[in-house]
Amino acid sequence: MQNVVELVDRQPHVIIDASDAVHQIPHSLLRDVIAGRQPSSILTEPVLQRIVEEWMEKVTGDIE
Repeated sequence: MQNVVELVDRQPHVIIDASDAVHQIPHSLLRDVIAGRQPSSILTEPVLQRIVEEWMEKVTGDIE
C-alpha cells in the first residue's frame, strides 16, 4: 500500500470511486496527464477505467 499524501497544498481535487479503492486526485495532476507533462501510466487502470466510463456517460447519455 502506498503512503497517504496530504492534499491541502494540491487542492482542488476530484474523488474517483474506482473498482479498487476511492482515490483523491489533484486537478493539477489530471491537467498534467492531459497536457502530456505526466504519463497516463501514473494513474492506475481502475482509475482510468472509471474516468472513461464517466466521460462516456456524459457524452453519450448511456448509463450501463
